[in-house]
Amino acid sequence: MPDPYQDAIEEAVRAGFDLSLVDESLRLTPEQRALQHDQALALVLEFDRIRRDRDEQPKRTAQATG
Repeated sequence: MPDPYQDAIEEAVRAGFDLSLVDESLRLTPEQRALQHDQALALVLEFDRIRRDRDEQPKRTAQATG
């Protein structure tokens, strides 16, 4: 009888998923995973803020000279 879990794992590997990252994550406590999530979210939000500031910079320069 086929094992649906094994089939899913094999399909994920064929698709290029690094399942060692899943295994590593599952070794963490829920609190540790939540902390990692919060840190990653803070990093993405900081990158977004930097991008927005950079995108607005030419507008400010153009307005100041015009």
